[in-house]
Amino acid sequence: MDIQQLYNTFTNPRVITSMMLVAICLGLVLSALLKYLSREWYMPTLFVALCLATALGYMFWLDRQHWRDV
Repeated sequence: MDIQQLYNTFTNPRVITSMMLVAICLGLVLSALLKYLSREWYMPTLFVALCLATALGYMFWLDRQHWRDV
């Protein structure tokens, strides 16, 4: 594993911006879930599943960008 390539990938401004946008969106989703589903037993499970799906999707998307070559 080349540490320099990983560093170049995760310090790319596009990657940082996309990570911030994902975090903001997940925060908004959590706020909505807390407001509308706070009394439901499945709310934490739903949010964890959403975070896991988002993380896996983001990693798949990030792997396909090939920003290390730029």
